[in-house]
Amino acid sequence: QIQKNIIESLDLSKMNNVLLYFPYKQEIKTNLLHQELIKYSHNIYMPKIFPERIMKFNLYTSEYSLVKNKYGITEVDNKEYLEPHFFDAMFIPFVGVDVNGYRIGYGGGYFDRALSSLVGKNHNKPLIIGLGYDYQILSKNLAEPHDLRYHKVVTESRILSYN
Repeated sequence: QIQKNIIESLDLSKMNNVLLYFPYKQEIKTNLLHQELIKYSHNIYMPKIFPERIMKFNLYTSEYSLVKNKYGITEVDNKEYLEPHFFDAMFIPFVGVDVNGYRIGYGGGYFDRALSSLVGKNHNKPLIIGLGYDYQILSKNLAEPHDLRYHKVVTESRILSYN
């Protein structure tokens, strides 16, 4: 339902460079989004982690092999990376989202570090969209200065916007 909410509410046809992810644990799947984006011949990128808690975003096409990282998360095995400011949209999972739209992850800080150039800036591109469940939306302010803020959060029953 969450993926359908995205497909119905966002104009995916205008998004050329898009970040998706391979789900980990109970994260929202992105297979329907992937299928929809492929219709428009978009470039789809996936996160890849490196030592020193570094994350990069590499191109995902059928010509590249898939491998598991040290956490058991699927990654694309290639070296074609894209910097965050070149993305039109980034779909990023969360463990929780605070009342102001700030992301709470697993605590490794991978996304926070990878997207630090975007934190604290008033930017419209890339559009940063969180995918999760209603029960993960928190009613408290838990943000720290390095935390990533979503533009939108999509759950099974609603789409939240943060300015």
